[in-house]
Amino acid sequence: MTDKDKSERVAIVTGASSGIGEATAHCLAKAGFSVVLAARRADLLDGLAADIIAQGGTALSVPTDLSDAEQTSALVRTTLDTFGRVDVLVNNAGYSPPCALEQLDRRAMRHVFDVNLLSGMQLIAELTPTMREQGGGRIINISSLSRYVGAPLAAAYAATKGGMEAMNACMRLELSPWNIELSVIVPGFVDTPTFDKSRAAAQPLRDDPSNPYRQLMADLDDFANEQLKSAVPPEDVGKAVVKAATVDSPKTRYFVPKSARTAARMFGMMPERFADRMLLKMYKWGPWA
Repeated sequence: MTDKDKSERVAIVTGASSGIGEATAHCLAKAGFSVVLAARRADLLDGLAADIIAQGGTALSVPTDLSDAEQTSALVRTTLDTFGRVDVLVNNAGYSPPCALEQLDRRAMRHVFDVNLLSGMQLIAELTPTMREQGGGRIINISSLSRYVGAPLAAAYAATKGGMEAMNACMRLELSPWNIELSVIVPGFVDTPTFDKSRAAAQPLRDDPSNPYRQLMADLDDFANEQLKSAVPPEDVGKAVVKAATVDSPKTRYFVPKSARTAARMFGMMPERFADRMLLKMYKWGPWA
């Protein structure tokens, strides 16, 4: 790749307004990419774009509700109208409802899938013709350790991440003739505002004495706070994204930190009932707490 080619590289980052998405956008900009920033919060995106531009990079803020198919398509059109190409797509947008599955109705469940999984699939589908015409591209999907290690109150979120990894495996085969490479990034505990946002969103449930999961929510708060003491910064995930976006032969899967790979393998090798007992004890929930 020539210096001219490098200067023209364009990346779309979804969920770019904070946390992993924000850090990834900064890392890609420092690596020479023009970055297109997508999320709902226009004010946060505009501030991030201004920061990147002030540091000598190129950034475009495109406020987008990724649960909406038309806005998702508009993100693709705006990017191509502005830059004429897309070299890297980072599907990072996602959230986890801070409640039990029984506390979600069908509409709420569908929204999780729209944001976490279906928007990414739509973006891949709509960008495939462009990447094929360009002669290739990179698609990087942000998964989660919850795909490998179960947790209560995470059923909808984990289901979307499991679906994302299954989709990624199929799309690696489907798009291989056109030099379109796909990778998954699997973060462990990352120090982001996500946990604080979840706590705030679930406050009414936490305050409801009739909520059967009230104690579990409190215990999971304590567990998360303990894990955050050794959490990695979101920049570590951003660096892994840059690596997957730029190396000649990217891995199909990156764990951040590397200890997350050990946890995934360890629980994957255990008999499921034994793993359940370990996790229930760890989460202080159920008969094995």
